[in-house]
Amino acid sequence: MAERRPRAFLWSALGKAWNAPNTALGLLYGLTGMLLGLLFHGLGRQPAPRVRWRDNAVQFTHNPFGGVGALALGNTVTWIGDPYDPDDHTWDAASRREGHPITDHERQHTYQGELLGPFYLPSNLLGGLNALIRGEGWHGPHNWNERGPQSHPPRPWAALKRTVR
Repeated sequence: MAERRPRAFLWSALGKAWNAPNTALGLLYGLTGMLLGLLFHGLGRQPAPRVRWRDNAVQFTHNPFGGVGALALGNTVTWIGDPYDPDDHTWDAASRREGHPITDHERQHTYQGELLGPFYLPSNLLGGLNALIRGEGWHGPHNWNERGPQSHPPRPWAALKRTVR
């Protein structure tokens, strides 16, 4: 069992290195949004933005660049609110819908990035466009990058279903 920890650490480090180009974009995106968030906070329009390391990613919370909720890019996640704050109930409906905390969903996207590296963004864009073209919305079942994180329990990729003939 002691051998597994160094091996897991090695795979995690290699995945993060492979995901580094996406993470660099995510850091730029999150930090830019954080500066804007600090301005909004100074004007009294939103809580102060925060940065922390949690759930396999640098987490940018209370960030105006969080989109409709969150954006995972490399080993970063940019949130419009703060899913770690028990008083922020923005995430309750999404967590109930998915059957697990929304943070578990976003963590799976960081693992996808560690597996796909520079191919993660094209895969995510193509999967999202595929779902949109089919009229499902970005997070629809034809977006292969969303099926695993939305499964129970969440995982990077949905299990393949075998059909019996």
